[in-house]
Amino acid sequence: MRSRRTALLLLVLAAAPLPARADRLHLQGGGVLDVDRWWIEGDTLVYEGPAGTVGLPRASVVRIEAGTSPTPAKAAAKTAAAVAPKRPGADSAVREGAAALVRRDLETAVARFTEALRLDPDRNDARVGLAVASLALGRDQDALAPVLDGLAREPRNPDLHELLGDLRDREERTGDALAEWREAFRVAPSDRLRDKILKAEREQTTSRDYAFSAAPHFNLRFDGKVDEGLADEIGEFLEGAWRDLADLYRHTPEQPISVLLYPTQSFREVTQTPSDVAGLFDGKIRVPLGGLTRLNPAAKGVLVHELSHAVVHAKTHGNCPRWLQEGLAQRAEGRRPTPAERQEVRRRLEKGDPSRWEDGGFSYPVALSLVRDLEEDRGFPALLDVLERLGAGATMEQALTEVYGEGHAALCRRWAERVREGKAP
Repeated sequence: MRSRRTALLLLVLAAAPLPARADRLHLQGGGVLDVDRWWIEGDTLVYEGPAGTVGLPRASVVRIEAGTSPTPAKAAAKTAAAVAPKRPGADSAVREGAAALVRRDLETAVARFTEALRLDPDRNDARVGLAVASLALGRDQDALAPVLDGLAREPRNPDLHELLGDLRDREERTGDALAEWREAFRVAPSDRLRDKILKAEREQTTSRDYAFSAAPHFNLRFDGKVDEGLADEIGEFLEGAWRDLADLYRHTPEQPISVLLYPTQSFREVTQTPSDVAGLFDGKIRVPLGGLTRLNPAAKGVLVHELSHAVVHAKTHGNCPRWLQEGLAQRAEGRRPTPAERQEVRRRLEKGDPSRWEDGGFSYPVALSLVRDLEEDRGFPALLDVLERLGAGATMEQALTEVYGEGHAALCRRWAERVREGKAP
């Protein structure tokens, strides 16, 4: 399945270049400035003028009118671009990088986009692709350099602003992320950006005054009303669980994992989840604490469950189906199907194609049963081999066939038969 980010890149690559035009800054008091390049640094709007780089208080700019008449510099640049020799090597490298992204061969994508930039340093489409691939690999610092370089060259590029917003969000700089996403939305509105902005606004409103604690592998934010002893206990527990899951999944995430601890109502408001959701991983671990004052077994189970999602997501670069993610997360927290859940699994598999059980709605007990059955068949190392292949860009069908010798449908039929016979774990 193509990711939203891959679709974004393909749109960038397919877009024809637009004529270069200056932007007009309307200032308080009625003044105007026509500028070729401008960007935002905190509360300052910076632009390049005849006297060099100039900074203005952001509040002094009433509005920005995009695309007035071309300036002489822009016109000259456009003419030079029209007569410049083509660089087929860079074009080919960008196409190969885009194709590698589509098939989720991320290392190849990084190599090809890097090569494109070596051949043609002006290729911002290659910078977008390089940042996308680096982010998917969990290498945020490798993504940041091409994004910032690209924005210095093209301050109004919406894709680079969106990517910078993604990076700032991962750094828990929600306000900076919002500014970048809003700028991207101003230039190129989309439902994807609108969703990011709305969620970040909810998060900012809810957690503006949250305390912050950094641990070796986590950025922990929590409501100031939460007992500091509980927050410390959660941090220590997560560090231990991180080590256990890194060993279990044979993978060490490269970036610190953000964890947000909410009062229950705030959790619902930010995540928009129903009341039966006990935790969420959406790139960040989000957990409602309710009136908890000390960690209990149920809370520990939720934390391990969501941390499992984070590690598996990092190992597979987001290329893992929900049933496998949820089955593994339940296994990690030590759950086994109860007698009532076994009955539910049996009912769900009585009719129709077992491989299409999700058509009737997702079921956690069914996902756990399937994962436990695959583990019993070939052991847990086989499931790790599946994750390795998914991380290398294989489809689920390819990964299962290479490891188990059969595809998803055949494996599900054998699992369903064992469930009916009462032999499934």
